[in-house]
Amino acid sequence: MLDWAVKNGFPKCTVLADSWFGVGPFIKKLEKREFTYVVEIKHNCNVKTPCQETKLTPKGRIAKNQLDLTNLPEYFKRISPVVKCGFCADKQSGKKEKVLYHTKTVTACLNFIPGKHRIVESTDPIKQTTKYLLTNELTREATKIISVYSNRWVIEEFFRNAKQLTDLEGATIRSEQGVTIALCLVSWIDSLLHFENYKQGTAGKLSKESLTIPSIVRRAQYENLKAILKRVHHDKTLLVGRDRSDLYLGQCSDTRNGNGSR
Repeated sequence: MLDWAVKNGFPKCTVLADSWFGVGPFIKKLEKREFTYVVEIKHNCNVKTPCQETKLTPKGRIAKNQLDLTNLPEYFKRISPVVKCGFCADKQSGKKEKVLYHTKTVTACLNFIPGKHRIVESTDPIKQTTKYLLTNELTREATKIISVYSNRWVIEEFFRNAKQLTDLEGATIRSEQGVTIALCLVSWIDSLLHFENYKQGTAGKLSKESLTIPSIVRRAQYENLKAILKRVHHDKTLLVGRDRSDLYLGQCSDTRNGNGSR
């Protein structure tokens, strides 16, 4: 997919991926294609560290490999500087400091990828969850790396909206053309919803409800419901059949009198 994108004129940018792609073969291919990347890696990845005691061969000679492997949680326990990432306090508005992550950053070598990498340990102090991010940008600080990686969340939002709001999973498709049309429609709907989100976010008057795509859809559904109820209560041309199962809009004809106009 990345090769296809570059071939069709897309500029090279930072590749973002979750821990499913944080494996040696994928990262090596990114390096070969000279991509920059920020990839989440799993906790059981090992860091190469100089061994504390000299390793010997069975014959008593000094072994060539004088490195130990330490998993990421144990390795970062030795790192003392902790940097807080979040929002500073604002005296004018009275907002207090809000810490989002406690971070530690090192430049080290992993056992499954050749070369040095920048590794960030990011801990959520409220949920007490930890993530490890890997990048080949060796000069970037933790705040920048986390900020870049957070852009990947847009992909998760797209899939959530596609499944929950547009029923992408329920589509019955039997051809490649059908797949293309379905994806184009879902992408177009998602773009329109985000554009509406942008307009409401820059209108100057924000609602108390969080401004998300589902909230916009709920608001539109609520407005449609109010319009229908208003029509039912106030529109005199809206009549209900005797069995109350049929609704007729406009002038209802009286077939008994031979008047066939509606």
